[in-house]
Amino acid sequence: MRSSLFFAALLIVIAIGALVVVRNPLAPAAPASRGTVTLVGDSLNVGIEPYVSDALRGWKMVANDQVGRITPQGITELEAGRPVLSNYVVVSLGTNDPPSEVAAFRRDVARVLALVGPNRCVVWATIWRDERPNDAFNDVLRDAAKANRRVTLVEWAEMVEQNPDLLAPDRLHGNEDGYRERARMGAAAVMGCAPAQSVTPG
Repeated sequence: MRSSLFFAALLIVIAIGALVVVRNPLAPAAPASRGTVTLVGDSLNVGIEPYVSDALRGWKMVANDQVGRITPQGITELEAGRPVLSNYVVVSLGTNDPPSEVAAFRRDVARVLALVGPNRCVVWATIWRDERPNDAFNDVLRDAAKANRRVTLVEWAEMVEQNPDLLAPDRLHGNEDGYRERARMGAAAVMGCAPAQSVTPG
């Protein structure tokens, strides 16, 4: 009899513990196996669009990308709610901005992240321009990634510096292999991030 009561009490304790774990808002969420990914960017995002479905099978893609877009124009689209953002936002902005305007780019990156909000995953590709990495802009992005757990960088500049064969003849855009690899890296970053697990502890 005592043994039966002991096991009954043990089962109750286990059930209560499981309920606490389920309801605990601080418990880390596992990355989604599928969902919706939002693209906001320039021609380099346009380039990866055909390969996102292969890189993120079973996911839906919503894109607002435009050739020649500068970061302030991307901000205008975000401010207007175009498109409605999912939990995963892939950004490609900065390549068309004036390379000397580093302070402005830093402000613009902060504005983009504020508009995206604190609970979404942001994937942003580093910048290759004029046949070399834009180190100043990329440092801005790396600072943002260090300060925000929700920001993950796709090291596009490093990738093409190591393998120039990923570039199109204009030495700025990707070729088919380059865009496929950029999409694959972006998808890996998306899959590795869990929304709402984004605030870096102080």
